Amino acid sequence: MNFVKIDGIEYNLTDLEKDCWVRLLNGSLKGRDPFHTPTLANIGKKGINMRTVVLRKVNTIEKLLTFHTDIRSGKWQELQNNNSVSWLFYDAASKFQIRLAGKATLHHNDIIANESWQKTSANSRKTYMTTLAPSLQSETPTSGLLSAFEAVNPTIEETEIYKKNFAVVVTQIYWMEWLWLSSKGHRRASFNYAENNKFEASWLVP
Repeated sequence: MNFVKIDGIEYNLTDLEKDCWVRLLNGSLKGRDPFHTPTLANIGKKGINMRTVVLRKVNTIEKLLTFHTDIRSGKWQELQNNNSVSWLFYDAASKFQIRLAGKATLHHNDIIANESWQKTSANSRKTYMTTLAPSLQSETPTSGLLSAFEAVNPTIEETEIYKKNFAVVVTQIYWMEWLWLSSKGHRRASFNYAENNKFEASWLVP
């Protein structure tokens, strides 16, 4: 039997790969989706760093995952030194885990970053309005924002001068692994991507 049946639907490896990318796409589009805030891992000076990021965009054809960041952040500096990244997604309801790995490209003050900035709401832009860089030590608990913006969202016009801090990170995925946790026995599969969006797929022992 070269397929897995989930909720009465049979999936072969090709179907499963497509389903994974549909779920990732939904995660980028729906704020309450369990795939909307995955874990991102990269390599830093102290070893592996893991962070929760917001999945901003998914290209199912070219196999790209995108998130936004501040160029003053530690992750931006780390990715400049080593652009290898891994992603971890988990949906507790479906008991699906998806892991992916790839290479990141960094975009700041270019077409990709500018287009993303224009689509970012004033409330989301607030993240990039801190007066000091993320992760700097502080003597008191602080948001890093000017007090005028802590209780009130800025206008689009007020956010524009902070565009200099905004950046986009795009991951070209070259490997994906799917895991389904089931009381009747787990199931697992992997997908390795090559040129022209071709992939090698195989079932794995969980």
